[in-house]
Amino acid sequence: MKTIKLITCNDAVQAHIIQGALANEGIDSLLHNENMSTLLRGYVRDISGVDVLVADCDYEAAVRLLQQNQMIPEEQKFCPFCGSDQIRFVLKKEHRMKAISAAIASMLAGVPPGDNHWEYICSHCGKAFEKPVAEFNPVVPEVGD
Repeated sequence: MKTIKLITCNDAVQAHIIQGALANEGIDSLLHNENMSTLLRGYVRDISGVDVLVADCDYEAAVRLLQQNQMIPEEQKFCPFCGSDQIRFVLKKEHRMKAISAAIASMLAGVPPGDNHWEYICSHCGKAFEKPVAEFNPVVPEVGD
């Protein structure tokens, strides 16, 4: 029996919730990288995420279960102002010195620097925002009577 990565979660709590849902349906699963996710909290998800592994024969059923329960996170890649997918993740201009100081301090202390020094910039409309959206829903102003 071969194991396959089903999903990578941001933290152990989310992984345990998914593991419990799989167990309720009779699907066995394993968690990989659970301890490192706690130690490296705040680092890139590829390094510190918790992988949920399932047997290859249970993979299709596991994916269906995650889809039915809406446990697969949506890909957020659109500007909330104009709907463009041309967005960049950059350092905030007013936080550049703070970010450099935080990076140096985090290297010396061995802890993650945090992500409050970053923002998204839309290349189309030029606006800055904290988080992209999964789908663009323009707000239509109501016309008064």
